[in-house]
Amino acid sequence: MALDIGNQQASSGMAKAIFDEINNQLSGGMSPGDLANVQPSWKKLAFAIATGVINHIKSNMEIFGIQSTGPVSTTVTGTVSGTTVTGAGTGNVTTNQNSVTTGHVR
Repeated sequence: MALDIGNQQASSGMAKAIFDEINNQLSGGMSPGDLANVQPSWKKLAFAIATGVINHIKSNMEIFGIQSTGPVSTTVTGTVSGTTVTGAGTGNVTTNQNSVTTGHVR
């Protein structure tokens, strides 16, 4: 799932989800005129909250357990009994992350 802030109109992404819930929780019992007057502010608020939450997550998320697997092809050069030898190595490799890291989410 992408971390999608949405837009200032709160018509997409997290901003829409937040606005929809604010509207659901606070609109009960309001007159249509009052509701029409307050909803633009709720949309701005929803966008501001979504922006703060997602930017905070992106900046502070710690990721653990990244694994990468794939083919590898290498050239090997060495010395055997005074003679330089070369060869090729092929196969598959799997690497595992073993510590917490940040900066992998954009």
